[in-house]
Amino acid sequence: MLKNPNSNSADVNKIKAVIYGQDYQIKGRASVDQLRMVAMLVDHKMKEIGEANPRLDLNRVAVLAAVNVADEYLKLRQEYEDLLRILEQAQQLGGGEQE
Repeated sequence: MLKNPNSNSADVNKIKAVIYGQDYQIKGRASVDQLRMVAMLVDHKMKEIGEANPRLDLNRVAVLAAVNVADEYLKLRQEYEDLLRILEQAQQLGGGEQE
């Protein structure tokens, strides 16, 4: 279930989505827009992999899509952590003063 840390635990949204030709009902605490974006991302990634590898079955397409999304996530998380470190160093060099 997708979670939004700013929402009440009782707030559960749900959407209907078509992912790689299959109908799904997706529930989560994230906003409806966020749920739609997630479904669209998964659908896009699966189509991208399926079109490049037409002999793959549904399970393999799904696993490869998950691997690709996980790889992108880990790269972005590392970039985010690097940027936070750079920002912290810049603030220390500037004496931590804010204007």
